[in-house]
Amino acid sequence: MKHHCAFRPFAWACTALALVAGTASAQGFPAAYAEVALPFYNPAHLSAGLATQWYGTNASAFEKSAQAMVGSWQQYCEGKGSATEVRERWRAAATDWERLSAVALGPLIERRSMRLIDFQPLRPAAVRKAITTAPTDLLGMERVGAPAKGFPALEWLLWTEAAAPNTPACRYATLAAREVHAEAQALQKGFAKLAQTPWDEDESMAAPDLMAEFINQWIGGLERLRWQQMEKPVRSQGKAATPDFARSASQTSLQSWRAQWSALQTLAVHSAGAVPVAGKDIVPIELYLRGRGLNDLAQQWVNAVQAANQAMAQLASTDKDAVLQAVKALNQVKQQMQDKVAPALQVNIGFSDADGD
Repeated sequence: MKHHCAFRPFAWACTALALVAGTASAQGFPAAYAEVALPFYNPAHLSAGLATQWYGTNASAFEKSAQAMVGSWQQYCEGKGSATEVRERWRAAATDWERLSAVALGPLIERRSMRLIDFQPLRPAAVRKAITTAPTDLLGMERVGAPAKGFPALEWLLWTEAAAPNTPACRYATLAAREVHAEAQALQKGFAKLAQTPWDEDESMAAPDLMAEFINQWIGGLERLRWQQMEKPVRSQGKAATPDFARSASQTSLQSWRAQWSALQTLAVHSAGAVPVAGKDIVPIELYLRGRGLNDLAQQWVNAVQAANQAMAQLASTDKDAVLQAVKALNQVKQQMQDKVAPALQVNIGFSDADGD
């Protein structure tokens, strides 16, 4: 991937954050900004904030909820817990995972985590086969194909062909949950290691490389949400009664989409609060642009993201027409990034291998 990122010494630049008064603060956007002194953010500042505050924090949250999911499966399969509790733990872990993986960066790509624990679509026949072959430990799970494990398999064993306590299916589900937790632990360690990178060393390309990867993976995450998870199932519906959305069995498709969009939005625009501290806090794309004096472009970007946020907030069902309306707004954000934002940041957009299929 070729890219060119401006990388100048830190300097302060006074930038007017002239957001229109009366914008929808209820949707997560500020009502107005006065003139605020912004740092001239560079790739090192953006990379440090991402690695420590975003990925480090979210990887830790995912590890904790994945561990809780394992515990609930163990209790349930021993006849000591309820299916309701396991389902709640599954939803919590899935939401934390979707937030962490919305923009797949660093260890998420290197480990092909999405393929391992959230391969779509699930292959029910492969799950049944995996249950009958009965792996006994995580090493044995390595011989089980991705389409038969992870969050989709656990969802299937909770809502479609529910695993009863003290059965091979329940024992397999517990092992699949343990594998999810093992991956969460590995990601937590991977992002902790990434956070130790000396981003601001002279002549280091670590920060520009991560920034270029971040911009590319941000649009990749948007496209995965917009096309793969929302529009493609609608377009491929054919004669089926309803589109085959991921998370349909648990009726959490909307929750999944919102978790991913929330992550994308957080990394795209500054919703409220103090100005991010350079090299410490998360620097959203909007403020990176404003810190470089690109206020008009930053405002266009905010407007596009805000319109998409409103469309996602209004999406109350997986009805075909409602989904396509939201998809249309997400596509406008995609075009804004491809046509204006990425070129302004001197980052070339290149599409990477997508985990899963």
